[in-house]
Formats: sequence, structure tokens, C-alpha cells
Amino acid sequence: MDDIDRTILSILQENADIPGKVIADAVNLSTSAVERRISKLKQDGIIEKIVAVVSPKAVDRTLSILVELEFQNEHRHTLEQFQRWLDRTPEVQSCWYVTGDVDFVLLVAVRDLEEYNGFVDRLMNEQQALVRKYKSLIALKTVKHGLALSVDE
Repeated sequence: MDDIDRTILSILQENADIPGKVIADAVNLSTSAVERRISKLKQDGIIEKIVAVVSPKAVDRTLSILVELEFQNEHRHTLEQFQRWLDRTPEVQSCWYVTGDVDFVLLVAVRDLEEYNGFVDRLMNEQQALVRKYKSLIALKTVKHGLALSVDE
């Protein structure tokens, strides 16, 4: 990956819907050369996917809650079972397996506390053999939200 690829990645991370011609002008290449580079970045797994970032307000999912989970045990089959459950749980936007006092941290997006309580009820009923305890951290204000990664060398 060279500096041109890094510039293309920076532009795409800001707006993946930008026309190839605009990117080409920014990096002083032809549109077809830029399209080939983007295809190669996708093929190499550097660009994992192109997605639309939906406004939480537009879909009435403005309450963000970080949930810390402590498990009874961390056996491999336990972790796999929990990951399968997560795949079927639309409220969970992100999940991290972490070090420290807790085992997982979830980012949950819901309409309101009633919907969150429903999520917690499902979690504790369906995963009662796994989850020892949970802690909720309700986001009062989003200070920074982004998906862009630094592509500097």
C-alpha cells in the first residue's frame, strides 16, 4: 500500500459515496486507475465493506448504552454460544471481548429504557448460565463517534 492508496482510503472513509472522478482528481490519476486500486484494496481485505451509516435519530435508536458483562466461565464453547446469540440480537451494535474485571463490553442502541429492559430480560433469561453479572453505562452525550482509522504509515 502506497501513499496514493492511503489518500484514497482517507477519502473513502470520509465519504464512500464520492464519485471516482473526484477521487481521481485528488490523487492525480485516471478514474479507471482509481477504480482498479479500490478493487485491489477490497480484494486484499483492506476495505472490508462499504456501508451506509444510518442516523440513530432517523430510526429512533438514540439511546446508547455500554454494557459490561462478567461471565461464569470462559470456556471456548461458552464464548461461541454467546457469539451466536449476539448474531441474533439486533440491539447490539458492537461487542468486544476484553481484559480486566469484565469479559465483554457491548454497545447497545435502543429507543428507550423500556426497550433496553427488554434486551436485559432476554439476555439474563437466554444466557443465564453464562452471565454472572452486568453493568449498564448510559451515554448522556456522544462526544465523538466515528469509524475512520488512521492510515498513516
